[in-house]
Amino acid sequence: MVNNYSHNSRHLSNVAKPMVLTLFFFATLFLSSCSYEPSEVLDTKINVAIRSGNNIDGKEWTDLTNYIIENKVEFADLIEDDKTVSTKKLTEYILAFSQQHSRRGQTDPEIFNPKTATENSVKPKINVFIENSGSMDGYVRGIRDFEIVIGKILVLSKDYCSQNSKNNFDVFFINKLIYPAPEIKELTDFARELEPSKNSPYNKGDRSESILNDVLRNIIDSTTNNSISILVSDCIYSLEPTKDTKGSLGYQQNGTMEVFLNKFRKNPDLNLSTCIYKMSSDYEGNYFPYDYNPKKKNSVSLYNSQAKRPYYIWVIGESQKVSEFNKKIKFEELKGFQNSYILSNFTKEKQPYFTVLKETNKVGSFKQTNRGEKEVKSINGIGYDDGTLQFSIAIDLRNIPVDSAYLTNPKSYVVPDGFVVKSISKIDRNKLTQRDMVIVEKTSATHYITISTTNKFTVQDLKLELSNKIPAWVDASNSIDDRNVKNELDKTFGLSYLVQGVSEAYATQNPEQTSYFKIIVTIKK
Repeated sequence: MVNNYSHNSRHLSNVAKPMVLTLFFFATLFLSSCSYEPSEVLDTKINVAIRSGNNIDGKEWTDLTNYIIENKVEFADLIEDDKTVSTKKLTEYILAFSQQHSRRGQTDPEIFNPKTATENSVKPKINVFIENSGSMDGYVRGIRDFEIVIGKILVLSKDYCSQNSKNNFDVFFINKLIYPAPEIKELTDFARELEPSKNSPYNKGDRSESILNDVLRNIIDSTTNNSISILVSDCIYSLEPTKDTKGSLGYQQNGTMEVFLNKFRKNPDLNLSTCIYKMSSDYEGNYFPYDYNPKKKNSVSLYNSQAKRPYYIWVIGESQKVSEFNKKIKFEELKGFQNSYILSNFTKEKQPYFTVLKETNKVGSFKQTNRGEKEVKSINGIGYDDGTLQFSIAIDLRNIPVDSAYLTNPKSYVVPDGFVVKSISKIDRNKLTQRDMVIVEKTSATHYITISTTNKFTVQDLKLELSNKIPAWVDASNSIDDRNVKNELDKTFGLSYLVQGVSEAYATQNPEQTSYFKIIVTIKK
């Protein structure tokens, strides 16, 4: 493949010169066709795109193909049918370029594929499942935050998927079975009518209980490559009467894991994402603890208590489609949003763009090892200030599938003994030095991570990972005895067992995905 485009090396000999790179990067990249051969300009465009994030996105792909068409005589080997750029040939050309000029340890860039983009542009079918068992009644008496949020999700979901088809959106109630909701004319009115009264559309089916693993199985089995399933539920396991509560929860956890593993086995090529959003709403009604007995009527009254209880929204579907859908809904901005956990059986570890900053939050001193490189990935000449060395790393975290709280929590990161993650902050020109900001604003970096070490430890390379683990909020939201629910209104019975079951399924599917990314900063004396 490299041999097919061996002219790359001939044309890049000049581009690689620092003076030419400086001209291209900062001044005349897109005006340089007057002074440079078209192949040199094309190679430089590719170089700039890859160095800014190790990828070619849709906008960059369009720029490249437009330039090739404008100079199709020079790029005849990349043209097909005398009028279009060959996706296969241009992709091979970019890969050949990258492999010839990549730095040690750099992976192949991600390259935009117009065919895939077209397929992804078709909006998926949206199926919304609203649990309506008796335990949910407290969320739907009167106009509650729950109903406001559900109404907004219904409106935005229908608008999102109806761009392609009018019959691409359905709503169901789910308890022991799945029941289609009545015809919905006005979604906001439908949400307002979610009342546990006799004539309400909400009062459908056997509402005595719902078996959570059966609910998940029904929903996941109906989720395809071209659909997204949304579950709204309090996510409380129903247990058989037993003295061994933890044992029963562990049994249910295994059942949850089996539900997801069965889906993975049946659809090995489906990159399934599961997004779990913890929400909070005012609640007025009876709460049914795990040992509830209809004969004893030992429910807990939360009437007139001004109680707020958690509920959960699950979004399940093909990863790319779910990612685009979530951008539309913006769950973190919905009323009552508290936390999220996003799982995906991704198969390729992606290394984000990063570079060591030269001044921001700097303590001690260091030099860039290779001053000819634009990104600083290796430092030497280490000097400590009162025994401390500290520096910041600008990094692109925009595509990491975690919520902002997890992303900015130092405990989410793994570093070698001797290093400490001090903070993770969004890029802010008021917090970065002017010199660093000039560099960063030309890149895809979204955050900067501040790292510290001391002279008590041997000089070593910094290996930084964002750990792929269950966030702390899940355990903090868990209850194993909900009989005194008034003292733990913000907790959900068995939640950590439920989430652990899902997480274990993903870990079993991809045992090597222990982190979202790994980067290395080489440090020498």
